[in-house]
Amino acid sequence: MRNYRRFVFSFFVCMAACLVRGSYAAAGPWGNPDYLYRYIFWGLREEWSPSDGYKMFPYRTIETQPPSYEFPRATTGAVPSEVEYQEGASTTRVALDQLLESSDTHAFIVLKDGKLLYERYLNGYQRDSICISRSVAKSFTSALVGIAIDEGYIKGVDDPITNYLPELKDRGFGAITIRNLLTMGSGIHYRVADLPWDEDALYFFYPNSREMLLYDTEIAEPPGQSFHYTDFNVGLLAIIIERTTHRTLSQYLQEKIWKPIGMEYSALWSIDSEEDGFELSHVALNARAIDFAKFGQLFLDNGKWNGRQIISDKWVRESTAPDPSDHRPWETYELWAEAGGYYKYFWWGEGGGASGDYVYSAIGRWGQFIFVAPKANVVIVRTGGRFGVDQLQWLQVFRCIATSVSGGAGVSSSVSCHQFAVNPEVGLVRVEVTHPTVPGSGTFSQAPTRAGL
Repeated sequence: MRNYRRFVFSFFVCMAACLVRGSYAAAGPWGNPDYLYRYIFWGLREEWSPSDGYKMFPYRTIETQPPSYEFPRATTGAVPSEVEYQEGASTTRVALDQLLESSDTHAFIVLKDGKLLYERYLNGYQRDSICISRSVAKSFTSALVGIAIDEGYIKGVDDPITNYLPELKDRGFGAITIRNLLTMGSGIHYRVADLPWDEDALYFFYPNSREMLLYDTEIAEPPGQSFHYTDFNVGLLAIIIERTTHRTLSQYLQEKIWKPIGMEYSALWSIDSEEDGFELSHVALNARAIDFAKFGQLFLDNGKWNGRQIISDKWVRESTAPDPSDHRPWETYELWAEAGGYYKYFWWGEGGGASGDYVYSAIGRWGQFIFVAPKANVVIVRTGGRFGVDQLQWLQVFRCIATSVSGGAGVSSSVSCHQFAVNPEVGLVRVEVTHPTVPGSGTFSQAPTRAGL
């Protein structure tokens, strides 16, 4: 009922604002009737059944190529029967099976040394069930950028984006580089909130994303000044990949990753509309958990698969290792930075320092994870319909498992099970530092929202 009231309220606010301004066009992208329909009705469906949200969108299919790769089964070792995580100032210890069953987990997979150590499906899901990615898709898009650089389609990460997107040249985007996009430092105006005029909602439901990205984006601050989570960055990179490779994102993924590493199942990449045909590169790669695990293993093995270099090892390291020179203030997800986390090329990282020991994760809303622990030689995939426990608590659970299955080696004390003191009522919060003006109204202050990614 709370979500219904929120959407109905937003709908009437939209209509009133558009009438005041005289037309839908005057309101900008958020006044588009098709967008408003999606925002209200698709938004309700997304809130009530997030795991089925992908069914609303048209999509492109990413095909496999037989034979698919099968992970060998581990003949020794086992995941711990109990795991623990911080809950306020105390430590909660719980049976792993109980945690998975009570948290709306759909799939849970643990790989150790490239072998399948644990695989379980719950709540009606099976190995062949489609799992949503949400922002896990960003890490795939980042990998495609790296491949495009390896193949010479893109010159490098320090190229200005206007070399590839001339539409942005005369609008103040000339100083933004590909690296700025990959590190969430573009300075592009973006509100991480879910009212209809907020860019986070717009980019998910708008039926012509290319047009919005190229003609309705604005600069808020100089590039590199701060960390500000901005899905527009991913979309602009997707356009660059399209233009330089002369392939859709789905075609490029199929050709360069999906088929070469023997994914077991086809995948669906949602597109904004049949007419525009632009992949939702930031949130909507829908696949099976076992194939997400293969992507994690590809990164764990420094981009190599069965002796073939799929992604350069240089790109894998550059994408995932901490950057000690990055001291930007964080305008969104400050709790992650305060807890010692970092962000590189659409991967969330923890650890580093003098030991050089770090772990990194692709993370998506409602608890989608690909967790990679290089020194422990472990990959963990979790998908679900909701987080169940806090996002940071899941990461503590993963580190506990990695420590256990690696005999206590490979996950340093800097990323131990007790690293974070998590507020269970708030979790990891996306906080906007500024309170932008809503079109057609006065200043509208947004309360922080729970991490969605």
